[in-house]
Amino acid sequence: MADDIDTVDRDVALYYYFLGSRNGTGKVKKEVRYDRNLGRTCAQLQIRLPFITRYPTAPVTPYSPNANPYTGFGNAELRYIYAVPSKGLDRAIVVGVAFPTESNGVDNTDTQLKVFYLVKWKWNGGAAASSNEYVQSIIKPPGARETSYYQQDLTLPYWAFVDALKGLRLSATYTGRVLFNEGGLYKSAAGVMLNGNVNDFAISLRDTWGLGGNGIWKFKVEANAAARL
Repeated sequence: MADDIDTVDRDVALYYYFLGSRNGTGKVKKEVRYDRNLGRTCAQLQIRLPFITRYPTAPVTPYSPNANPYTGFGNAELRYIYAVPSKGLDRAIVVGVAFPTESNGVDNTDTQLKVFYLVKWKWNGGAAASSNEYVQSIIKPPGARETSYYQQDLTLPYWAFVDALKGLRLSATYTGRVLFNEGGLYKSAAGVMLNGNVNDFAISLRDTWGLGGNGIWKFKVEANAAARL
């Protein structure tokens, strides 16, 4: 939020992640995001268009009879964002819907409601942030998996990287997820993030690893680049 990658403004962003699961499978997600202000308020509309590649370890779907990677369009999202930035505290509420637009069996076929509350505390030379997310299936066709979880992402104080790159900041991150559709199972991951702004261009790089026997994933590498229009 504010002076980071989630700045409320009109912009186009490219998002990428590679996720290695604990069962040996992999997933790549490439997503195009477009944000547009609604009038001159703090409200914004966001569209997310994902393209997903799956890396199976066995021929578990007809799309990969020989366990080869397969690609398709994922679940498109439409989000409404209302953010209130201030000198020492930024807050945002986000409501979104993920539609079952997937192809080639790369994503779940349920329709999901997503609600977020984001808050960022800022002080001279640093900041800390918390993202709280609740996701729930609202339409689940026969054969689709139910999605129901709460997730919190914590970003610990940002530190300037080097004097020559004052726009970049390094921070530690922690992710915790409660899976209500699995009896309240708790999973977590921790890692580091590098992010910042250079004029109207913003980047974010993040690497996280699952913790213990209930890690959300084995590892996840994320990259986000946005340009303000």
